[in-house]
Amino acid sequence: MTDLGEGKLKKALIWVCLFAFVLCLTGIAAHAQDTSKMSLFAGYAYLNNNWGNGCIAACLLGGPSTQLHGYSASVAYNFNNHIGMEANFAGHNGSPTLFYTPATATLNGSTQTEAQDFYTYTFGPKITQPIGKFALFGHFLVGAAHGHESFTDTCLQSSGSGSTCSSPFTSSSHGNGFAFKTGAGADWNHGLWGIRILEVDYVHASTYVTETTSGSQQPTSFSISGNNFELSTGVTFHFGTR
Repeated sequence: MTDLGEGKLKKALIWVCLFAFVLCLTGIAAHAQDTSKMSLFAGYAYLNNNWGNGCIAACLLGGPSTQLHGYSASVAYNFNNHIGMEANFAGHNGSPTLFYTPATATLNGSTQTEAQDFYTYTFGPKITQPIGKFALFGHFLVGAAHGHESFTDTCLQSSGSGSTCSSPFTSSSHGNGFAFKTGAGADWNHGLWGIRILEVDYVHASTYVTETTSGSQQPTSFSISGNNFELSTGVTFHFGTR
């Protein structure tokens, strides 16, 4: 994805979040059903990831950010029809190929891959605006992030005579730190269950990472941060009425 394309996507997601927040804060619906006392959500989540080597690929080397698939779950307790508190967990895993250069008859090629895991544990206020069987919501959550990745740069042998490849370069890093998540979404409710049509979140993580590389006896430590967009959808369950 080009920088221009990513910029347009980020602007579109920001406008979606702002529009949903405005609807949540204004009672434009003529009729609104009651919100349940507690709701659970579980479903699929997609992350446009700029943490770790995902950030290196997107921010420094001109390549695409890594795209990770995962899962998300949350529980919310509603004090009334509009205000509640939410606890949210999201996990993303993947092994994308960052760069690939094929070998030729005279030149060696290379491939760069990584196995990456990224988790967030956040908690904070949630605002809901019921509209008939639909509910629009927005939230601002803070908490912790955990990330782990294994990076491998492998030489691809040339078909020409005399060419040699060195051992693959590998690195493994892991870290914990601060995270916050803010965004909005829309639910369709049907009694005790419902469907989360779409949730769009901006996720920021700042972690302190320890990294070990091949050929190095001593691990290195440094701080790294990432700004990510997360999309999720799934099923909701509702308990208690007001």
